[in-house]
Amino acid sequence: MDINVLMMNSIRTFAEGGRAVLEDIRSADYHALWHSIRHMDIKNVKNIDWSDFNYGFVLIGTVFIGFITMAIVANLTPTLEAPGPRKDNWALGAGSEAKHNEDAPPIPPPTEVVSLRIYPIKSCRGFEIDSTRLRKTGLTLDRNWMFIDKADRKFLTIRSDPSMTLIDTTIIEGTEGEQKGQQLLEISIHGTDSRVSVLAFPSKQWLELNTTLGTVEIWEADTDAYEYSAEINKVFCDYFHKDVALVYKGPTARMVAVNGRKELYGTETPHHFADVMSLQIASEASIKDLNRRLKNKSDGTVTPLTIERFRPNIIVRGRDDHPWEEDTWKRIRITTTLPAEEALYKIDLDAVARCARCQVPNVNPDTAEKHAKEPWDELMRFRRVDTGGVAKYKPCFGMLCIPKNEGKIKVGARLEVLETTDKHLYNTAKFDEL
Repeated sequence: MDINVLMMNSIRTFAEGGRAVLEDIRSADYHALWHSIRHMDIKNVKNIDWSDFNYGFVLIGTVFIGFITMAIVANLTPTLEAPGPRKDNWALGAGSEAKHNEDAPPIPPPTEVVSLRIYPIKSCRGFEIDSTRLRKTGLTLDRNWMFIDKADRKFLTIRSDPSMTLIDTTIIEGTEGEQKGQQLLEISIHGTDSRVSVLAFPSKQWLELNTTLGTVEIWEADTDAYEYSAEINKVFCDYFHKDVALVYKGPTARMVAVNGRKELYGTETPHHFADVMSLQIASEASIKDLNRRLKNKSDGTVTPLTIERFRPNIIVRGRDDHPWEEDTWKRIRITTTLPAEEALYKIDLDAVARCARCQVPNVNPDTAEKHAKEPWDELMRFRRVDTGGVAKYKPCFGMLCIPKNEGKIKVGARLEVLETTDKHLYNTAKFDEL
């Protein structure tokens, strides 16, 4: 029989006997008991009239012996070993505590979120927000849209066309027609009067009536997308000087890639049109260190870089004397307190990989001009810190993360590291082995 079942049955039996003992103790005539004991003829025990004997005293002794026996059994019973950590990735939320492994880097002190950025259209200009909701697919509205070349149905990227950074986005409120009172994504061309507005949160019914669901290609993989009308796309066709289309992510889930794929992470996680992962977090301390290094090169063609060049979603303060310590994150938690709502949100995230960079940061987001060397050359000099997959040929900046649960997030939120690792390998390491 299972030891736990045995113990529970023993305790239940003992408790029932204990109640009977208490009843006998309450009803015992202790004066008569003492009188019986005093007048016992020990030499003639056989002649004692046991019908006059009160058993309360015996029962008290039995209870005492029972307690002693249970204590002995408890000490002789081997301690059962607690089950080890789960291998699957459940949304632990606030239930997952800090864990420092002796062979891992030290856990840094907490820091704070200093900026939140979303990029509604892939490769186009994003904007800062004070607060939003963090979903498992990333920040609300982030990379929900992208442009495709209608000739081959492939996505357009700033990597091949830096002018995409001159396409601005913002959120406005509709003032007329069916859009009145609704939030709109306004898309405009930098330096021109050209602009288009689409529903920021289109319903499935609206999409079915006003767009065409089709297949598009992103990073050599197909996914579905809702394609907007020729009327909306005319502005963009004129800008790109070719036939393009704005598309909105379709209903079929597109799973995260690289270290977030099921083979390495353990579960599948859907997202929208981000390259490989739901969320990128970067450190203000690290961009400061990079700018310091660039300044020391005394290259007059290089101006101080803004964090926007790396297109992260969440920017934390970090420690100026410990830049790049985000490289060692494994599990982190973001805690947001909203007194006005009497609400507290704790969101746990897995930092599953360093972000291997291309030359997009060489593009000035204000002018779309691409520098021939920097910051790529400097990053290649000291930030080739990951030997996994293609990352061995690229520099790294920022961490790619997967949210374990959802909730609101606000600038000023507290970020704490729950666990660290020095075993990150891009597109190679399994998360549960870090």
